[in-house]
This record gives sequence, C-alpha cells and structure tokens, in this order.
Amino acid sequence: MDKNLLYNGSGVKDYTAAHAIRKADCQPQEVNRLIEIIKNVADLAGYEIEGRIALKNKKTRKVYR
Repeated sequence: MDKNLLYNGSGVKDYTAAHAIRKADCQPQEVNRLIEIIKNVADLAGYEIEGRIALKNKKTRKVYR
C-alpha cells in the first residue's frame, strides 16, 4: 500500500480511506482488456499504438486514459 495514502491528515494510519482511494483510482478490468484487444488488432494489421488510448464509458461518462 502506498505510504502517502496510508496516513490521514493527522498522521494516523487510516486503512479504510487508503483502500477506498486506491479502489476509486484504478480502472476496471474490462478497460484493461479492451486496451489489450485494441493493441492486438493494431499489431495484426501491422501497426503499433504510438500514443495514449482514451476511452469514455457511454453510461457513466467516465474517461479512462
């Protein structure tokens, strides 16, 4: 666990808050799989991805980079 997230503003260890922040920060597994599929398709076509891939969920409107 990241030590910066582990301690709250008072300097006391707060495992609950650290866990919640880490969970909110990471992107869903389905996004990771989709990016891997896009990279594989580009590779099969003889291309490679040069820049960052940004995806936006149509329902939640959340952007993953």
